Amino acid sequence: MIRIWLTFVVLLLTTQIFSQTKVTGTVKSSMDEKPMYNINVLLNPTNVSVTTDRLGFFQLSDVAPGDYTIEVNQMGYDSFVQKITVGEEPLELGDILLSYNPQSMNLGVISLSDEELSSDESSSQSSVGLLSASKDVFAQAAAYELGAYWFRTRGYDNKYSDVMFNGVRMNKVDNDRVDFGNWGGLNDVTRYPAEVTYGLEPSDYTFGDLGGVMYIDTRPSTMRTGTSLSYSLANRSYRQRVMATHNTGLNKNGWGFMASGSRRWANEGRIDGTFYDAWAYYLGAEKKFNDQHTLNLTVMGAPYRRSTNSPATQEIYDLMGTGYNAYWGYQNGEKRSERIKKNHEPMGQLTHHWDFSENSKLTSTISYQTGKNGGSRLDWYKGNNPSPIYYRRMPSFDDSSLAAWQNNDTSFTQINWQDIYTANLNQADGHGVYALVSDVNEDDILAFSSTLRSQLNDKTTLFAGVNYKSTNSEIYRELDDLLGAQFYWDIDDYADPGQSGNYDESNPNRKAYEGDRIQYNYETTHDVMDAWASANFKVEKFDVTLGGKLSNTSIQRNGLFDNYQYTNSYGESEKHDFLDYGAKLQLIYKINGRNFITANGAYYTNAPTVNDVFPQGRENNSSIPDLESTKVSSADINYILRGSKVKARVTGYFTKTADEVETSFGYLDFEDANLFTAEVLSGVDKQYFGTEIAVDAQLTTRIRAKAVASIGQYTYANNPDLYYFSDDYAEEGGYRYLGTSYLKDYKLAVSPQKGYSLGFEYRDPKYWWFGVTGNFLADNYVDISPSRRTDRFIRDQYGDLYPQVTEEGLRRTLQQEKFDDQFMLNANAGKTFRFGDYYMGISLTVNNVLDNKDYRTGGFEQLRVANYNNAQDENYMKTFGNKYWYDQGLSYFLNVFLRF
Repeated sequence: MIRIWLTFVVLLLTTQIFSQTKVTGTVKSSMDEKPMYNINVLLNPTNVSVTTDRLGFFQLSDVAPGDYTIEVNQMGYDSFVQKITVGEEPLELGDILLSYNPQSMNLGVISLSDEELSSDESSSQSSVGLLSASKDVFAQAAAYELGAYWFRTRGYDNKYSDVMFNGVRMNKVDNDRVDFGNWGGLNDVTRYPAEVTYGLEPSDYTFGDLGGVMYIDTRPSTMRTGTSLSYSLANRSYRQRVMATHNTGLNKNGWGFMASGSRRWANEGRIDGTFYDAWAYYLGAEKKFNDQHTLNLTVMGAPYRRSTNSPATQEIYDLMGTGYNAYWGYQNGEKRSERIKKNHEPMGQLTHHWDFSENSKLTSTISYQTGKNGGSRLDWYKGNNPSPIYYRRMPSFDDSSLAAWQNNDTSFTQINWQDIYTANLNQADGHGVYALVSDVNEDDILAFSSTLRSQLNDKTTLFAGVNYKSTNSEIYRELDDLLGAQFYWDIDDYADPGQSGNYDESNPNRKAYEGDRIQYNYETTHDVMDAWASANFKVEKFDVTLGGKLSNTSIQRNGLFDNYQYTNSYGESEKHDFLDYGAKLQLIYKINGRNFITANGAYYTNAPTVNDVFPQGRENNSSIPDLESTKVSSADINYILRGSKVKARVTGYFTKTADEVETSFGYLDFEDANLFTAEVLSGVDKQYFGTEIAVDAQLTTRIRAKAVASIGQYTYANNPDLYYFSDDYAEEGGYRYLGTSYLKDYKLAVSPQKGYSLGFEYRDPKYWWFGVTGNFLADNYVDISPSRRTDRFIRDQYGDLYPQVTEEGLRRTLQQEKFDDQFMLNANAGKTFRFGDYYMGISLTVNNVLDNKDYRTGGFEQLRVANYNNAQDENYMKTFGNKYWYDQGLSYFLNVFLRF
């Protein structure tokens, strides 16, 4: 009997094994029917996936009979979902055609806010480029709709997002933020990242951060072959753009070449006195030696020149309109700006792909980037401030100026270049009262990255990597233009009697000429080495990913000028070393092939940036006492639906960061003195929590609806320490401890904290579409001044409480300004055409269709208001009131492309 049962079991198992079959198919583009390489094909509910080969072919082996769903996804194409029934015979699906989504043509187009384009008031940058590449339902809407109005998902700073090219992290060491301008205009190269993660999701290529990871593989074989030409017309930062790309693909000898270039320009942008002139280039060469070894060479860069626009007080906007820009004036009948950003930081990379076994791959890259990044501004020596919005020109300070403002007398309301040249030419010895200078950063960045992916068995995958990055920076002020003068004194005209005033005591009473370095000159070195690893385990209905990191960062300053006020300005500082670590966990519970619950958690530390370590690096080696790495704790839980017609996600998240550093620069008005300072907050804790809801529904075969809601609360979570770094404290080492700044529960001025979007799209089978989306943004706040939230604000120079202080008055004075809620309407339309082997497309995106110009995209309290008495003066608060940036109203982007 036992033998009979054993025989029956063996026969049953054999039947099951041999009854398993395979599912095959070929993935092609619906536009040109060309095979699509490296496309992910998912078989649900098994969650087994494969990728297509260079012919677009895929094969799912050992599939048991039953009902399944095939899902195919590719960036820039509509998802393909089809139910299938597998029997005992192999199932051939034939050609699977992915429909190209023309809206994806704008992937990677960064439209920075006026605030973010300011060279002095804000160094933050948008992460829209990263989000727009994500497949996540919420991330797409946040990027294309809410992101057009400076909305940031979860309120995270750009420094918490990682952008990587071939394994090398591109974030800058001075502030840890991404400069998307380094590859601006190379849309055909960055359009389809190899990986985009959202939030804490694990990455195959790095440990990751709060804001996610975008990994770009620049091999020609991973990009579209053929030629692409495009032209764009816009009324944004630039007016016109042309792009051209040609990719040979891999030939029979294993060689592949790709070249891409673009130019974006505007003689004048949508804001008066601004211009834009940007180029971009990419060259890629790939050699596949055999099935194991591939070598890829990448050279790319994006030189640009552009002018920026100023923030202003509401007093000035009321007089001049929200499009007012104080950074320009007429010179010989033409508009000339004082604030011009210049950047060219080319990069070269050599990447080796080694498939050393069927299931294991090692990718290694050596990278070098160099270049120069600078921003100009007017400087003066024993002259008056030439800015038209200098406080002494304000009607609230001097009512005799009101008529000039009301009449828009451009010799008064804009920079008066004629007066500047006249002042310089009238100096008997030829010295300049005014000069145009640039604050310059020259980086030399050498990096190495090596990343391993290994499929250990059917249920376990290992990811690991090591990275090294060394950044040597030269930071200085350069004399750009003498503006008619013969030379410029490199002397501080604010020096006290008895002081030399020499910015460099080793070169006293120095006459400076165009191209010379003046006022400050120093170097920094930043070396970081890190190792990370993660492993993914599949256990029945669970996927578990565990990850960890360990890194060491070393930062040092070397002063090249011996500043007359400091004993620690010249020579090398002490070396600041930081050991950082972290751990991440993701759990995925697969309810079935369409419903999932995921949870992510992480705790890790990040080393301070160069600017955090040396807040007054232009002048000395001083640093904040007991500086520590930032601690990050974060978790989220998600319900995800991946239906054939409805996709949705509901998320709850909580994040806390501790021991951050924040720095602001400006003048402070105390009762007894004025002080120019770097205002540094140390030990800053922040808290972010909220919920995200996103639904993407295919209502009919042609109509699609998207709805998202982001409801967050982002606040300061403690009362940090405040330091002033100032020349006035040179004898004390360059800084003074001011005590506690009472910031707890104030809102973070990072983004609208609530955002809602509802959109509909009609897509016709004949390749034309139209869409409209309504967006509502709420709970946006002005950035607060820490000095106003200290004891010093309400006390005189002797420490006594001002007699005018009342609890009600103090509460009113310190109330954080909240911007009005706003509604914005967006629309887009387009069509694609086929002419034999040629494909053409046209698309139009219009943001802020209702031309709403009342939307304040950001603002900040001026540091100047540093004592309670001044804050009660109505005219004083008009003069030194909050400064804002406004949205400029309706904007459009028209794009036409030809591909063959």
